Amino acid sequence: MENNGTEKIRKGEILILQGEEPQFIYYLQSGSVEILSAPSEYEGLDSKIILDKSKRVGIINEKSIIAGLSLLFTEPYKKTVRAVEDCVVKKYPLREGGFRQIVVDDPTFAVLLLTHVLKRLELSLNDVKKYTLLYQNLCRVNDNFSLVAGEVSDNLPDNLSQRAGDLYRVFTQSGGDFPSRIDAKFIVQDNSNLLKKKYLFPGLPVESLVDIKQCNFLKKIVGLDNQLLIPMFKSDPNIPIYIFNCASENLVKLLDRIESVHTEIDAELEYLFGTNGFIAYLIEKQKIKTWVASGRVSEDFLKGFVSIANKIHEFYKDISGELLSEKYDSFKKLSNFVQAIKEQPKPVEEAPRPSRIPQNLTQLYKNSIYQIFEFGLIEKENQKNLLKLLSEFRKMKDPLSSEIDARKIRRQIARFYYDIYAKVFVRSQSEPAVPQPVKLMLRFGFLDETMIDQEQLAELHEISMRRMEQTSIPILYEDEFLTKIFNGEENPSINEMGLSYEAHLREEQKHIKGSNAKDESDNVQKVIYEINHRIATASSVCSGSTATSFPILTSMNMRGSISHYYVSKKKLESIVNALRDVDFSVFYRETAVMIGNTKELIKEEIVPYFILLPSFGTKTMLWQELDGTNRRTRGRIVVPILFMGDMMPTMAHTFATFRWELNRTIMGGMWADPIEGGLTGAYFDYINTFKKNPKLSLEAKQKVVERFKSIRNNRDRFADDYIQWVLYEKDGIMKLNNVVRDMFYRHIPFKKELRDRLENMPAYTEIATRFRNVFNREVGNYERKFKKYQREDGTLPEALQKFMEFLYK
Repeated sequence: MENNGTEKIRKGEILILQGEEPQFIYYLQSGSVEILSAPSEYEGLDSKIILDKSKRVGIINEKSIIAGLSLLFTEPYKKTVRAVEDCVVKKYPLREGGFRQIVVDDPTFAVLLLTHVLKRLELSLNDVKKYTLLYQNLCRVNDNFSLVAGEVSDNLPDNLSQRAGDLYRVFTQSGGDFPSRIDAKFIVQDNSNLLKKKYLFPGLPVESLVDIKQCNFLKKIVGLDNQLLIPMFKSDPNIPIYIFNCASENLVKLLDRIESVHTEIDAELEYLFGTNGFIAYLIEKQKIKTWVASGRVSEDFLKGFVSIANKIHEFYKDISGELLSEKYDSFKKLSNFVQAIKEQPKPVEEAPRPSRIPQNLTQLYKNSIYQIFEFGLIEKENQKNLLKLLSEFRKMKDPLSSEIDARKIRRQIARFYYDIYAKVFVRSQSEPAVPQPVKLMLRFGFLDETMIDQEQLAELHEISMRRMEQTSIPILYEDEFLTKIFNGEENPSINEMGLSYEAHLREEQKHIKGSNAKDESDNVQKVIYEINHRIATASSVCSGSTATSFPILTSMNMRGSISHYYVSKKKLESIVNALRDVDFSVFYRETAVMIGNTKELIKEEIVPYFILLPSFGTKTMLWQELDGTNRRTRGRIVVPILFMGDMMPTMAHTFATFRWELNRTIMGGMWADPIEGGLTGAYFDYINTFKKNPKLSLEAKQKVVERFKSIRNNRDRFADDYIQWVLYEKDGIMKLNNVVRDMFYRHIPFKKELRDRLENMPAYTEIATRFRNVFNREVGNYERKFKKYQREDGTLPEALQKFMEFLYK
């Protein structure tokens, strides 16, 4: 294609103005240019107005044809292009017909144009992720500032108080906890579960906004050898025209999304660094002194925040080209304020503090391990043996390693520890006064004050003194659940081999003679069995690695503030309910109810026990889905009371395991049958037949093969898909193949409001229609069947009424 030679473009000069008709194709040879986007209502106005309302949505800093900003080069430009530095460009005059004419006159140049517009599309997809990440981080920072303001009971100005009040209320109601001293680490903490919000940009996910699979397919076509491609384009010019049109439309959609995210980023920056933002409030109005004086905020809070602010500055500069230090006065004042603090002479302390916790606590927990020994009436020989082992443990170079010697010592310590734990618990049931170290042992796995940091001990004490929380689901501390077993209210759990307590005793009695056999009704023995089997095994598994597990609370593996790890009942409830809001039927199972003299089959919700293990860990775990064979009994899910990491994915895995095991138990021998086996049967059939399934592409089949190589068993494969379903697919983010999506929509349906939103998306339309047809037929059948039980006011007996309400979810 003929060009008008090269042309030098000065920094700040406009190559393309949004709203103008295309006249040239520009090929950037050197330098860099930025893509700017303004709301469409400003198109046609003076260029200064357009530029003033524009935001950077991309940058081109490599040799590239600037294409895709006008559909087929026949419509007005959708975006502006301005030089960021002195540039050299080639200009190609456009003929009437735009891209259509180029395909006819010079198909080789048309291929080049397609290559560049698809490359720009790929880069813009990455830009969307970068902009969105900054938006999410800013939202998190501002929300956490709001929470701190709520905790120190600050009288905020109106522009800050509404958000702060709303967030603080939700956070505290969800069981959210603050560190004993709040520092800058809290500002970047992810509290989304407790705030009951997702840090997602409003609107459709990018995967729904742009057909990424189609774009990748078009890229593969354009990547073919020119000897194949050009004859194809010559024989049917509509092919390259279609590709260019699709790529341009998708590119403009992505740039529009970036503009929207950029607008929200600026709003969050204004909330943080603006004239009436948090930083101006803390520094200019000197409210940071009030925060520190409250005793809840550390003295170096703002000093720690400077590094966070600098990261935000660098990120924003990278994507927008603007400097926060030039845009916001408070950003500069933050650095100056912290620098001034650094330069202040430090006061001379009269004497170093011997202890960092109050003297009364030091006394309360002095010689904790001996207080526990004394309360549990532990034999002197056992005391001596445990103390010797703990001494060896402390002297080891790496006591928590997976080496044989370290594991051997930890196993020996664990045996003594759980024996003491059992004796201490049993005595606590008959003693009215229980020493504080004993309380911490039963609830947190504490043993001695020298094994954790003093600040951690102070936090642990403060947590233990809080008022008992009430929850809508059965969440119990470990000592509360053991009390139920001790009082005969609940049966002991199955052991690690899947045997019930009675079956375990029968196995033991095969090797025990006569009078030494244990009494099945002895509740003390039941508690000891529970501790030695469920608690010991579950704590080891939930620690994250059975090879390095250790049952006793120690700062060797739990570093920093206890509050970062502590799982309150309210916090756990919020996570469980967040998942139940997505998978609303997870705890339902088929049961029989008697209505008069007639037995009716319905589905009933039986929420399992959630037991807070006295341990530190990184995993949650399903211990058992039922108690025995009774479908109306509660299962048992265990959660470390001190948990490190994001609990949502691991709890979703536990929910998946619960679904799988409950279905297997209820279906019995038919659990793997593709027709009668329900969810497990359908998934088992998918695993066995996916390679021959015509509904899956070769690429999709290969992905399944690769994924299954890294996942050991079918239950975990199912759980991996389930996590994608409840955490991503519910928001329209495509993570599953169409076969699994169809299966899960039938067997693990979302709530009606989620289904209504998703069914408008192409991937869900057909399966949603099928689901609705089956659903309407089933509900109609139940309504006709239960009509005979209807009372005069239109209601049904309670069990049937709840079942019908469940169906309508």
